[in-house]
Amino acid sequence: EGKLPPAAPLTAGVRAAVHHTFSAPQLRVAVQGQGTPVVLSHALGADLHLWDDLAAALAPRHEVLRYDHRGHGGSTVPAGPCTQDDLVDDAARLIREWGRGPVVFVGLSMGGMVAQGLALRHPELLRGVVIAHSSARYPDEVRGMWAQRIAAIEQGGLAAISDATMERWFTPGFRAAQPEVVERLRQTLLRSSPAGYIACGRAVAAVDWLEKLDTVKTPALVIAGAHDAGAPSAMSEAIAARIPGAELRTVDAAHIGVIEQPQGFLDAVRAFIDGRCGG
Repeated sequence: EGKLPPAAPLTAGVRAAVHHTFSAPQLRVAVQGQGTPVVLSHALGADLHLWDDLAAALAPRHEVLRYDHRGHGGSTVPAGPCTQDDLVDDAARLIREWGRGPVVFVGLSMGGMVAQGLALRHPELLRGVVIAHSSARYPDEVRGMWAQRIAAIEQGGLAAISDATMERWFTPGFRAAQPEVVERLRQTLLRSSPAGYIACGRAVAAVDWLEKLDTVKTPALVIAGAHDAGAPSAMSEAIAARIPGAELRTVDAAHIGVIEQPQGFLDAVRAFIDGRCGG
């Protein structure tokens, strides 16, 4: 039995028990639902509320845990740099402390990098992984763009990148049709710790799982965004091509498909859990 308290009773599928890990650095978690355990891991500059609607939709049949990465939301902001291995070890520690594994791990962008690392380094904790809008390695020119982005934050805070981030996260049509949703995500970014963002951003820029992915034995679903400039479809295709037996699904979205195309994202995740992860 894990140390984390059990989920609170649900009201309309949205009320969740919110607490922190006992182990350090402490991570904020929210748990709801019952059934097959699912962990949801968010993008850089977001927090666990990125998953509110998906978690509520999954909760009738799954016990869903969302968490804030280190340096984000209600989690600790450790001093100094962090690596991909640190982010992966955080997730592994969280799953072990929860005590409900093996889990289906759903990661988006930075969370998708963590999903890859878990499949490589801690496969015993997993029933399956969903790698959404993510990358396994960046070309050198993209790593240079990351360096520029971090320099901009050091100069002007997260406000210096907020407009460009929303433009990368959502298509023009979605930004026009759902401005209040975009603004909510922008405010989450602006409330983030600049130091936490920079530390995790450097880990994201250095991601380098690609050459190892052919050893993954965990069932995998890769979700690409048809209009994703942050993690272009070619990056998702490269991941799916390397992982034996991986499925590739594309949603009509930019970088945050779970918000822009919630039904398509949910359908893909549900079909994968039912078909490949034992329900």
